[in-house]
Amino acid sequence: MYIKQIKLSFSGAEFIQLHDTGPKFLNYGTNSICNITTELWKSDNNDYKEIRNMILPFEIPLPNDIPSSLSVNKDRGKIEYSLRAIISRKPNIKTFQGSTKVIQCAYIVDRYSLPPSIPNPITWKNDKPKKGIGYEISLNDRVFGPRYPIIVRVKLTFFDARVSLEDIVISLKEYTAVTIKSEIKKKRKNVGKKIIKGKQIPISKETQYNECIMDINFTIPDDCLSIFNWSEESFHIEVTHKVKIKVNFGIFSRHNINLEVPVKIKNMMSEEEESCLVAELLHQEEISRYLDSETLQPRYDSSPPSYEPNLPTNQTSTLPSYSLNNNTDSQTSQT
Repeated sequence: MYIKQIKLSFSGAEFIQLHDTGPKFLNYGTNSICNITTELWKSDNNDYKEIRNMILPFEIPLPNDIPSSLSVNKDRGKIEYSLRAIISRKPNIKTFQGSTKVIQCAYIVDRYSLPPSIPNPITWKNDKPKKGIGYEISLNDRVFGPRYPIIVRVKLTFFDARVSLEDIVISLKEYTAVTIKSEIKKKRKNVGKKIIKGKQIPISKETQYNECIMDINFTIPDDCLSIFNWSEESFHIEVTHKVKIKVNFGIFSRHNINLEVPVKIKNMMSEEEESCLVAELLHQEEISRYLDSETLQPRYDSSPPSYEPNLPTNQTSTLPSYSLNNNTDSQTSQT
């Protein structure tokens, strides 16, 4: 093939289904998230050069806060990314070959986060004896994910000895909203729940009033019963989550406790993934030094350093384009 230039284009967009136009056709509205184009290679004299085999390692820094690829409400709203190689080649009239060849592939973006460095717990408290039941219920944070479970501590004081605990239920709910013009399509689902029966919780009788203390762990994704999305917010797509806490003393008991709080569910790195990221960043530095030494020109007599990403299979570390000032997430696309 005779070519004179190769460009790379990484683009992402939010797609909103406006309305059905038939059993197989959908009408989507589009909002651009990012569009990054870079020149990968160019011939010395800006003329066509015959290329039979060429190795061109590359990397494309991505904005730190682009959302992960996702699809909600049966594709009513989705975020998709693609990577394109745009090749300027010599046209051939006889074979109807145009001057541009485009090679495109879909690209899955997974945004990773590190566990929060400073927890932001929340506590609900009621210690009035006239209520019959006193409680102090705390949630360890408001951001959760793999490696950082939801932990609920429940302390109950039985001022009325006739009241008995039936169960404690911790549930994680997901809410998706897709805004189409002035209409909002909402959907809610139960991601998972954990039920602790009252008989499983030991009651201490060493104080003036009977007490019990219980720590309940909800691990993501082990305790999740359905596929879920990470908390995200885009132009017209919003994915939010809530933790709900129910302490039941009977179906119609006036002592029942119902609490809920908005939380964020993030794709947090495991320790292994964090180690892989460090190794990958060091590898990037090696590649950058190689490219700098070669002035970004490919060599045919020697091969570049091995460019095998160190992240786990089918996962890309990255976090519609907003800002570039987020330091808590790691976002770089490599091929």
